[in-house]
Formats: sequence, structure tokens, C-alpha cells
Amino acid sequence: MKVLFISNSFPENVRICKHGIYKRMGIFIEAIKDIAQIDMLFYVQPDLDISVSTILKREQEFSEYWNAKINLFFCPRFIEQKKISGWTKYGAPALNILKQLDFKCTSGLQQSKALEACLKRDPDAIFAHRLSAMIPLCLTQKKLPPVFFDLDDIEHIRFFREVSQPPIWKSKALLYLQIPSLFLGEIRAIRLAAQTFVCSNHDKKHLQRICRAKKISVIPNSVDIPKLKILATTPTLLFLGGYKYPPNVRAAEFLIKKILPLIHQKIPEARLIIAGLYPDRISCYSDNLPGVKFTGFIDNLDDLYASVRVVCAPIFSGGGTRFKIIEAAAYAKPVVTTTIGAEGIDMENGKDLLMCNDLQSFTKACIKLLDNYDECNELGTSARKKAIQFYEKNNVIKLIQQTIKKHLNIS
Repeated sequence: MKVLFISNSFPENVRICKHGIYKRMGIFIEAIKDIAQIDMLFYVQPDLDISVSTILKREQEFSEYWNAKINLFFCPRFIEQKKISGWTKYGAPALNILKQLDFKCTSGLQQSKALEACLKRDPDAIFAHRLSAMIPLCLTQKKLPPVFFDLDDIEHIRFFREVSQPPIWKSKALLYLQIPSLFLGEIRAIRLAAQTFVCSNHDKKHLQRICRAKKISVIPNSVDIPKLKILATTPTLLFLGGYKYPPNVRAAEFLIKKILPLIHQKIPEARLIIAGLYPDRISCYSDNLPGVKFTGFIDNLDDLYASVRVVCAPIFSGGGTRFKIIEAAAYAKPVVTTTIGAEGIDMENGKDLLMCNDLQSFTKACIKLLDNYDECNELGTSARKKAIQFYEKNNVIKLIQQTIKKHLNIS
């Protein structure tokens, strides 16, 4: 059996691309590799070296990393050469999803031909990683095998929330006009798929309500459950993420510029660790602020989590569910987040984590946890139980395999 895996999100270094998109991608690859041979088609930046020798080297890296035979195929993304005008930015994308920045990159003739070349290898099924990977499938006239579609973010929700975030300019509200065509594109992709995967029951109910979609399964984000360690006593906060993602940049700046100074008024020795790739994208990265440490990429998460008392996730936009919260819960760390940050996660406010949506309540919650070891321990212990119950990686991999086998009539 052969599965064609399609994605617009290429992990240029498979060993350090660890943020949410790639973690979820990896869960599906681990599930599929045990039931099928995998061909992978990636739509990549036009300047990426895709010579034969490089592809062979990448194939070896991917095959070793996932312990599976993987065949790699690359196609440059479509880049429009026209000058960006007001119509290109606001008008055309409102009428057609294929004109929207996140999706036109996989909508060209070259991208369709790359897909059709892979279809000649006769895959028994296709796995489309995110909506951008569904675009060439929706455009081709070729007969397709069963398509499994991972809609990890409900894109029209993510886009709506992102437009509402700063910076704000005079014509920015025109971007809201793109939502109807984005929504229609999602519906078309869902209808094409034999099965659509989402991150949570929250997302599943939303799609069932607004587009009457029935072929939807919940595949939660999941993590390995680490060994339990004693909770740190030092007053240290952690935010972990990749800072190419704007919601993570805004969250880090919110913690650094607004939360930490208020915490220092009560707990002068408090520290904030900002961990993850591309911290230089944070505006205050070079300001040498007291109590703030930027670590960059962290390979040893056990040591990182052992050194912190509280995990913060002040997320105000985005979609899907946050790996960072599930991961912190697996380490039995108390989490302070927002309603959007905790959206779709099966954890209860006040019992498994704390949800705070404004500056004062978020600060108060952080101070309370830094001052109260027993409450930290209680929240973290309860959250870890939920992580084991709902988000243990091996159980989720089995769920993916069962769902795919059922739709392909494999015993």
C-alpha cells in the first residue's frame, strides 16, 4: 500500500523543526508509516536547492528520522511576479481563495503538474496536510484515490482573529472581505475528502454546524508523556514557541513588556524564559531586559521544564489547539493561558489550568502560582492526568491508523 503525503510546510531541518505544524505532521507520518509506503510531495520556496543530489540526501535524512522508507518530491511554490496593487491585495482575494496569499502558492500550473506526476505512481490514498495542500487536489481533473485532509486550523476562524490583531492600518478592515471565499474553499476541500481531521470536538461541532459536514474525525494534538519530576521552587516562568508565528511573537512581547514588570513589583527575583527558534523576531530581543532569558532552540525539553515553575501562553489569535499547553500539562506544569489559548483542549478552568484574558488577571494568576507551591502542584498534577487520558501520543497514532484503515477497508 502507498500513501501520497502532500504539504506546503517543508521542515528544512527535520531535527529542529519542532513547533506545532511540524509536530502534528510528524504524528501523522508516524501513523501512516506502519501501514503504508510513503511518497512525500512538498511545495517549497523557489530558492530551495532541489537538485537530484540534494533530494537524495533529504530522502536519507527523512527516512532515518522517521525510520521508514520515504520517497521525496519537490515543487517550487507559485510566486506571482506582478506588482502588488490594491486590487491584488484586497479585491481579487475576496473573490477567489486561489488569489489569497496563503493559497495561491500551490495553485499554479506547475504545482498541479507536480501533483499529477505523483499520481502516476498510483498511490492508494492521499494525505493532505493543511488546506494549502488541498488546493491542487481541488484543481486537478485527474481521478483521485481516497483523500484524507488534516484541517488543523479552521482557516476562516484563524484569519478573522489574525486580522483583528495589531498592527492596524486604515484599509486593513478590507481583509475581512476574504473570509467568505476562504470559507467556501474550506467547504470544497472538506467535500472532496473521504475524511477530514480536526484537532478537537470544538472544531468538529463548528464545522458540522456551519457547513453540515459529516465526514469529520477528531485527531487531537498529542505528546509523549515524560517521567514526572519534582516541581521547581524557583520563581521562573516559561513561554515556548516558534517566533515566525505572529501570535507567538505577540504573546512573548505581552509577557516581556507588560506582565513581567508587574510581577517584578511583587517578586523582584522572578525570571522569564523565552524559548524557541527565531527569537530575534521579537522586538525587544536585543534590549537586554532584566529577568528575561532567550534560549533559542531547546533540544532537551526535560531540563527546560525541570527549571521552570509556571508555563504561560497568552494567545489571543490562531486556531486549532496549542501543543505548548498539552506538552506543559504532560510535564505537570501549571499553565496560565487565555480562552483562545485553551480552546478545544479538554481541560477545565480553575482545575487543570487558569484562563485569564486581560493584563491584570493574567498577572495576578502568575503571581499567585509563583507564590503558592501547593496550588502549582495541584494544577499541574490534574493537568497531567488529562494529558495522559486524552493526549498520549501512542494512543492518538493508533486512532489515526484505525480511522484510515476503516475508510480503506484494511483489516
